[in-house]
Formats: sequence, C-alpha cells, structure tokens
Amino acid sequence: MAAVDSSRTPPPSMTYSIPSATAIGQLTGEASPNAAHGERFLRQRDVLSRTGISRSHLYWLMDRDRFPRSIPLSPRVTVWLESDVTAWIAAQIPSTHQRAQP
Repeated sequence: MAAVDSSRTPPPSMTYSIPSATAIGQLTGEASPNAAHGERFLRQRDVLSRTGISRSHLYWLMDRDRFPRSIPLSPRVTVWLESDVTAWIAAQIPSTHQRAQP
C-alpha cells in the first residue's frame, strides 16, 4: 500500500472557501450575523413544494427579478430565505381574493 503524501495541496480547481457569517451578512444586506436570528433556509425542493412552480419557471422568474435570489452556501448548495419565499407567496395573492379579506 502506497503512503499518502500529506504535504501536497489539491489543485486550485478543487479548493473553495466558505464565506464567513460576516461576509454573508454583507451579501444579504444584514448589519450583523445575528440579524437573521430565527431565519430558516429552504432548499430548492422545499421552495418548489411551497410555491407549486417548476424548477425551470423558478429560475425564469429569478432571471427577471420576479422571485427572490438564492443564496449560495457552497459550490453545490443554494438556499432561499424562508421569509423571502413566504413574502413572495403572499404577494401573489390578489387583494380581491376571498381569503385575502380580513
């Protein structure tokens, strides 16, 4: 069995950095990492389930700034803020809808 050389570093294409909580706060416009206390992330399957739209339509809406942008957590994971998705759903209900009346 060959010994593994731990002094070698992976090629640049295989490395990535995860943004710090402060950097994420700056991207989302939050003053501090604690500003999102209690906020939940939704994965794509959750967003599609809650909204009832297809994946292609989700990205079509995002490209036209008609749906909240996703937040990249890593190269393969993107999420949406639950409050953004909930607000978008509420905005889709016309004020004349029977259930929208108080």
